[in-house]
Amino acid sequence: METRRIVMTSTFYPPYHLGGDAVHVKYLAEALVDHGHEVHVLHSMDAYHLKTRGREPRPESSEVHVHPVSTSMGPASAAVTYITGSNRRIWRQLKKVVSEVRPDWVHHHNISLLGHEVLGVGRMPRLYTAHDHWLVCPRSDMMYRGRERCDGSGCTTCSIASGRPPQIWRNEEFMRSVEGIDRTIAPSHYMSEVLREHAGLRATVLPNFVPRPGCQARTPSHFLFAGVLEEHKGLDLLLRAYQASGVEAELHIAGSGSLEGMVDEFEERTGGKVRKLGFLQREDMLKEISSALCLVAPSACWENSPLSCIEALSMGVPLLVSPRGGLPELVSGPCGLVADLTVDGLASALRMFEDERDMRERMAANALRRYEELHTPECYISRYLELAEGSA
Repeated sequence: METRRIVMTSTFYPPYHLGGDAVHVKYLAEALVDHGHEVHVLHSMDAYHLKTRGREPRPESSEVHVHPVSTSMGPASAAVTYITGSNRRIWRQLKKVVSEVRPDWVHHHNISLLGHEVLGVGRMPRLYTAHDHWLVCPRSDMMYRGRERCDGSGCTTCSIASGRPPQIWRNEEFMRSVEGIDRTIAPSHYMSEVLREHAGLRATVLPNFVPRPGCQARTPSHFLFAGVLEEHKGLDLLLRAYQASGVEAELHIAGSGSLEGMVDEFEERTGGKVRKLGFLQREDMLKEISSALCLVAPSACWENSPLSCIEALSMGVPLLVSPRGGLPELVSGPCGLVADLTVDGLASALRMFEDERDMRERMAANALRRYEELHTPECYISRYLELAEGSA
């Protein structure tokens, strides 16, 4: 096997990260290194500090070559990048890395706070993975004013109503940067269609992957929600549905966010049957997933392909999802249920998972099968290399 040199860009990279997109970059970079390739990742420290207000995580060791970029402006630099779409410091640093490494290809991920000019760096093939809606939406979620499905117009009004400065740089120059992408990856058919409809991009669907879990599924005993504790994730609706369902199993809530107070309130209302776990590292999260009746992802927003759902599939744990975005694709098989975004719809689905053991066991077997067929590191890396090398 010929060793490839790969440069990746990502606004965030673990441990300096907030969400699943950066975790995917880490999984991919480390899997490629395990296959004998050389991987470099450039990311923004200013963006991380803007979002976290100075909180510092523990450093991590890895064979991936990591290039963190900071500026004298600190977090203000990332804020200016959001407004202007440009960050010359990051652009120059990426040019330097590309010049020194001479990669076989450059792979861009979430570049929302790196500046769109990075898309034009280098003469080698350029890949882009659409982890969210950033290419076509300043909010990155296609939610008009954060409340309803957007049709792709009214971005300025939506930005102002959302408390964000309009991104006037989303113009012909930006589109030329986008057109310079050689190969676009969409983790879901849903995202592929969004890119086709709103940006005229043809994307290859390559489902996300997660490493094989280090523990086995156990006797299921509780429901699990894992993610940021925010309204757009459907947590408020899930809490009301859980209380209305009358199920005996506990509801465990893993994550942090602005709805922590609401979780505390429902914990008191239910006599402790709702349990707030806080943010969990992967090892602890897998233990929680391993004994779950199902993982619940009742998102009100238009999800792409959440890694938490794929972690559940990898352990044979079924999913209970909303009908939004790419979530229904993850339960085809079937390895879960799609529930209406209503209290009654979610409550009914929770009762089914608790009461119908045969259904749950069939879905668990299907979940494992789906993981092996679509979401293993081996599946992903094989198709990824074919795509990057132009043979897919």
